[in-house]
Amino acid sequence: MKQITYVNNSIVFGATTLKDTSVPENNNMALHVCLDPEKVMINRYQLSQELNQPLSNWALPWQKHTANIYEVTQKDKQKGAFDKDTSIMNVDAVYTCEKNILIGVFTADCVGIFLVDETKPSICCIHSGWKGTVQAITDKCVKELIQNKIINPKTTKAFFSPSILFDSLEVGMEVIDQIKQLNFDVEPFIRYMPNQKAFIDNQGLNIQMLLNNGLNIDNIYPSKLDTKKELNDCFSFRNDKKTGEHFTYGYIK
Repeated sequence: MKQITYVNNSIVFGATTLKDTSVPENNNMALHVCLDPEKVMINRYQLSQELNQPLSNWALPWQKHTANIYEVTQKDKQKGAFDKDTSIMNVDAVYTCEKNILIGVFTADCVGIFLVDETKPSICCIHSGWKGTVQAITDKCVKELIQNKIINPKTTKAFFSPSILFDSLEVGMEVIDQIKQLNFDVEPFIRYMPNQKAFIDNQGLNIQMLLNNGLNIDNIYPSKLDTKKELNDCFSFRNDKKTGEHFTYGYIK
């Protein structure tokens, strides 16, 4: 399986799948955005076999660009694994402290974040496009996890999936107006253009939210893969409109 592996040890596994033109649907993992669900299931079965994590252990959301957060437990196993209509609905961040439950989020140009605190252990997957960012989903999620003692910010690592990066993410001023409502200085993450447009650093905004909640900069791992430019490895809605999605996921062993 073509993917970026972030962590693979005796405690936890975490990774993001990549585009692969040699397999069905270019290695699309998302049932809610696909041409042929059967081909997506072929990819899911392939991944499950490589991981030795049967689909009956998977629990997946159907994201709607919300700031909603959900704790996944044993009762959620199989949700969204075989049928998109059984997904955990209207949720864009999922976390768990339980073993052998595979959780994840789907992204094309949006940011996918894999959080792990091996000292607990606990894992969390966050989906944040600009719509999630202006709702501060990463800030809200990390605050909740810290308050509930699910993670310790000093021992938590954050890995970023490929996403549309600063030089490629052009938005209108209506988006900038929303970004400016965030509770920290966002100007370093905006590059204004003369045509009433601007480029924004969505990855950087989410990194700042992690830093604001006490994560150590040395434990934050940004992605250098720009989905709009890396056509061989990355899905991009802005490029293709009809596109598959990466899968940023993990499980506790």
